[in-house]
Amino acid sequence: MCRGLFCDMGQIFRFPKTVLPNLVYVFLVPVFFIAFCMVYNPFDIQGFYASVGVRPYTFHLVLIACIQIASLSICRIIFYFLNRHLSFPWWWYVAWCVFELCVISAFMALYTTLFFGARLLFFPAFSQCFKYTCLILVYPYLLLILVRLCMNASADLKESGAVAEDSLAKFYDEHHRLKMSIDPRAVLYVSAELNYVTVHYLDNGTPREFLLRASMKSIEQNPSCKFLVRCHRSYFVNPAHIRLLGRNKMGVITAELTGVELDPVPVSKQYYDRLSELI
Repeated sequence: MCRGLFCDMGQIFRFPKTVLPNLVYVFLVPVFFIAFCMVYNPFDIQGFYASVGVRPYTFHLVLIACIQIASLSICRIIFYFLNRHLSFPWWWYVAWCVFELCVISAFMALYTTLFFGARLLFFPAFSQCFKYTCLILVYPYLLLILVRLCMNASADLKESGAVAEDSLAKFYDEHHRLKMSIDPRAVLYVSAELNYVTVHYLDNGTPREFLLRASMKSIEQNPSCKFLVRCHRSYFVNPAHIRLLGRNKMGVITAELTGVELDPVPVSKQYYDRLSELI
């Protein structure tokens, strides 16, 4: 799972081109920050802001959360418009998240120097705020990135499943009810008699037959059966299974199939040239 999600650094990171997923970052990240700081007091952030001595710790946390909301709003607006016009690999998105953390830290440092005054310059404040921001917000950012990657992987699996389903040969009866879905590579040929057609196919290497009430015309018009080639008034054949096209002394043309003990499939003269070009 990890290999599929993370090892291909050039993999396109698909992020929804809507507003709601960006709003999750704008509000969830600051809420996590203030809750985490209130519960755990990480890296003695309470002592750091208490040393200002002007306002209580909770006052600073609330204002810092508001600063984060404003900073993320700006960043996510820019990202929203970029995402609508660009496709980018997942590592580019990780770099964007790091950029957001830097922006948050910069505004947080401006706020901090405002209260510390001359006792703390901007760059030392930025260094301290960057440490708080990165080491605390790394958790929600990693979680949200992981969730998005998992959703992308799930969408890829569904899409590949849909493609696989679309690649199957589908046989319908006269009322257009689906009666059989099969890998085209397993189909040998289709024969017709009166109002029925018989699908001859391989099941684990063993020849099988499936009878359904349908016409040759319906098989010919079926988009999923385009791999079959008309070789006779009453036969379609899969060229991939033809081993040999032969003509006996009486001038009768037949197609011998590879790897199965079945009678040769008859081939009409009018279809011979086209069929011979495909094998």
